[in-house]
Amino acid sequence: MVGHRDNLYVMRNGPCEDFLMCVMDCYNLTMGQWTALPGQYANSKGALFTSVVRGDSVFTLNRMRTTEFAVEEYRWKTKRETKGFGRIGSMYTFLMRLPKAKTGGNTEVSFHESQTHVQ
Repeated sequence: MVGHRDNLYVMRNGPCEDFLMCVMDCYNLTMGQWTALPGQYANSKGALFTSVVRGDSVFTLNRMRTTEFAVEEYRWKTKRETKGFGRIGSMYTFLMRLPKAKTGGNTEVSFHESQTHVQ
């Protein structure tokens, strides 16, 4: 799950539980509505470990490569791919913390970054 502006994106196994393809659903926090993004995303190089948003880019990490996507209105467009992790010997993991329920006012979702070393 990745948050970008007022949307949460969820990547799941593609049509008919095909683990080589993924589809994405988008939940808009403002409207409280789910939408399916058009198209499919390849997952042929291994399971998705984590993903994170930096500006209007999303970086996804699996066991073989790091892929950068540009977030557009209703789709993600591949910008570039690199083999392996972003930094040698480490990978970034990102934890999402949902806010405590409040009786009124706005609720915000915040992301906290931590670095985990891989041995």
